[in-house]
Amino acid sequence: MENMFKRTLLGAAIATAAMASTGAHAAIDLLDGKVQMYGQAAGFVQYSMPKANKSDDTVSAVIESRIGFRGAVEFDNLAPTLLWQIEGGNTGNGGYDPDESWTHANNGALGARDTFLGFQFDGIGSIKFGRQLVAAYNYVDWPHTNPGLGNVFDWHNDIGATFEDRTDNNLRFDSANFGGFNVQATLSNMDKSTDNIAYSIAASYSADMFSVHAGYYDNGADTTKTTTEETVKDGKVVSTSTTTIENTGSQYSIVGGSLFLGDITLTAAGKYMTTDVALGTNSQWAWSTTAQYVHNGQWVYKVGYAGTSEADIAGKGKKADTEDTAITARLGYLLPSAYLYTDIRHYNMEGGNEDSDSTNLLLGVEYYF
Repeated sequence: MENMFKRTLLGAAIATAAMASTGAHAAIDLLDGKVQMYGQAAGFVQYSMPKANKSDDTVSAVIESRIGFRGAVEFDNLAPTLLWQIEGGNTGNGGYDPDESWTHANNGALGARDTFLGFQFDGIGSIKFGRQLVAAYNYVDWPHTNPGLGNVFDWHNDIGATFEDRTDNNLRFDSANFGGFNVQATLSNMDKSTDNIAYSIAASYSADMFSVHAGYYDNGADTTKTTTEETVKDGKVVSTSTTTIENTGSQYSIVGGSLFLGDITLTAAGKYMTTDVALGTNSQWAWSTTAQYVHNGQWVYKVGYAGTSEADIAGKGKKADTEDTAITARLGYLLPSAYLYTDIRHYNMEGGNEDSDSTNLLLGVEYYF
């Protein structure tokens, strides 16, 4: 089974290239492939210089170390192969709330990241259930959010949309590779009601010099907002809560690809986001592009640019100060099973509003097994 866990700072493509060039192993085999342990010891130090008035510079040390277990089990009297995985969250001590145990990816708990059971059928593909990525998000995340482009291209929007990325209660199909072509599909968000179903489908085609991909996601759940107003009646404080529906569904489409020119890799993608509201449809575009050069199989030079358009709000038109920009650059160095890097990342968020603007310097290392 080839199922590399999602990395935040080091993409699976770089990790695979590094392991291939050094002979390193991607996982520790504990029981002839039936049980494997894998993970990363990773983190970075970040010096942030926010632009907001009277804001202070900060230094943070972020730990992204984690471990996971996975396996592929074949049986003599059962045709499909049993697939399983239990992946822990980053051990960044991000806190733990027993009432929202799955919302904290940084509490180190096993199961916080991709955790599933399923079966793989030769020549067809696999069907899995559990906590997984929705299909289209595979291509939002990689290769279009590295380095440091995710807070613009990935999770940011100004239209009130609600998107899943890694989520519980997810049914997922991944096809086999048919001459470079493969398909992914997911059904999720039905734990409260099947009326809330979110579905996603994606596909990619890869050849020697290029790879192209596309995906679509549709979350049919209503998004509500509850406000509480306190008034004094007969000398007592009375609280009145009002719940309103902010939108009745959120969708996005993504189209992108990569071009492989020897040691040079170019990527580009566009994402169109919409949400259904009472007056019609809110919409916003996002885009990402990167260029990478690997010198001598070890030195990695990479630049990235991502942006969003002004949000188009139903009944109101373009909303001012909703365009965003990320410009990033990276110098990396590949070692056996490890990656050293330094980044500079500049963010201009919310147009002319400087409250969220920042320039960040990072020094990081990842060792993976």
